[in-house]
Amino acid sequence: MEVFYYKDITEGIVALPVEESKHILKVLRKVPGDSILITDGHGKLYDVEIVEGGRQCIVNSKFSSVRESGRNYYLHLAVAPTKMMERYEWLVEKCMEIGIDELTPILCEHSERKIIKEERLANIAVSAMKQSKNLYLPKINPLTPFKEFIKRPIEGNKCIGYCESTSKDYYFNKITDGINTMLIGPEGDFSKEELNLAFENGYKGVSLGNTILRVETAAIVACNMVAVKNFNIE
Repeated sequence: MEVFYYKDITEGIVALPVEESKHILKVLRKVPGDSILITDGHGKLYDVEIVEGGRQCIVNSKFSSVRESGRNYYLHLAVAPTKMMERYEWLVEKCMEIGIDELTPILCEHSERKIIKEERLANIAVSAMKQSKNLYLPKINPLTPFKEFIKRPIEGNKCIGYCESTSKDYYFNKITDGINTMLIGPEGDFSKEELNLAFENGYKGVSLGNTILRVETAAIVACNMVAVKNFNIE
């Protein structure tokens, strides 16, 4: 059964947002009497019956269950936007499917893209959540200057991936089952000043493998490593 999203879903008679209503009624051609599922993006799932069509879909909603995220970790990726925004959007979609809790686009010294459409990224995350039936929507933060982000008090395991050939551990070996924050720079990599700032603020330099990866590939590899390291078949 299809899963839809409405952050303010509650029990009882509810009018769904116009855009979600359009998808339900016009695209999927649902009619009064049909049943669907709606999540609030925080793991809660509601059994819903459509009672009225129109510009807004009116539903009778009944709380069904809370689906645990299945993750015993928290992953925060801070990734510089790619020159071609389509690649960054793909990154958001795939990391959402694998499992991510927070994404911060970071503006670095070598960044070529200095503007993002935060709302579009959020919409892509919602679509990927519904498609994958992952009922936890990640937090997507505004574009943040690197020097501002790096000085924030962040708990847990803090790592930074970069291309420079220096002594660094494999990221998989550094991953914990708690809070993991991973920094990935732009196409031109982090500057030496940025790397030094990261080290001064407790970040550990790590490698994602023996080849140089595109920004979006690096983010997805890092995301998958955390998921695999913490995989629990139960």
